[in-house]
Amino acid sequence: MPKMKFVVLAGIFLVLPGACAPVAPYCASWPEGATPVYLVDRGWHTEIGIPARALDGPLGVYRGIFPGAATIMFSYGKKTFFTAPASSVQEYLIGPFPGPAVIQAIGLTTTPPDAYDAERIIVLPISDEGVRRLSAFIWNDLAVRAGSPRLIAVRHHPDSLFYAARSPYNLMHTCNGWVADALRAAQVPISARGVVFAGQVMARGARAERRMCSASDDARHALTLLFRDRCRICSVE
Repeated sequence: MPKMKFVVLAGIFLVLPGACAPVAPYCASWPEGATPVYLVDRGWHTEIGIPARALDGPLGVYRGIFPGAATIMFSYGKKTFFTAPASSVQEYLIGPFPGPAVIQAIGLTTTPPDAYDAERIIVLPISDEGVRRLSAFIWNDLAVRAGSPRLIAVRHHPDSLFYAARSPYNLMHTCNGWVADALRAAQVPISARGVVFAGQVMARGARAERRMCSASDDARHALTLLFRDRCRICSVE
């Protein structure tokens, strides 16, 4: 029975990774000073896009690795599965097994909505502190040698660089769970609990975006009411 359960689980990995919930629209009123961080649905996994100018601390090294890039995309996955995409059912079946992981980095000369399907992208308004925490989260999971991330593989179409990750891949710490954890580190109201599939992250990301935009809109509305009331008082006086 354990073997049958594994086969069923592996089958779910094959069938459901693209079953994603519709993404949320961008904030109607963008929070002042917020940085756009992109959550991108890439089918079976998700990626995080950060404006290159916003990369904080040692993660800023990627501005030099991808000169001229407007956005740096980061994602996570099992080393043997991520650096050499599966070409057979057997390879897909062993994908969920635990193993060493890598962090993928891609440099875009534009923003994700211009590079990918805009309908599969959520744009989250992240504070300066959130960007610092997100940068630290990614950097702290990169295996570093002589002060630089340890590059282990290069792939083209698109041009991707793969770096050794400190954390291991397993069913409790998947590519999409890592993305949710990274966003939570950035102070996004999202949980990685039980996350396996891309659709789960996108659905939770959409809810988080609505909450974050709603909070911003509420604050803006409260400020408008405050000024309006003050004006009324002034006119009465």
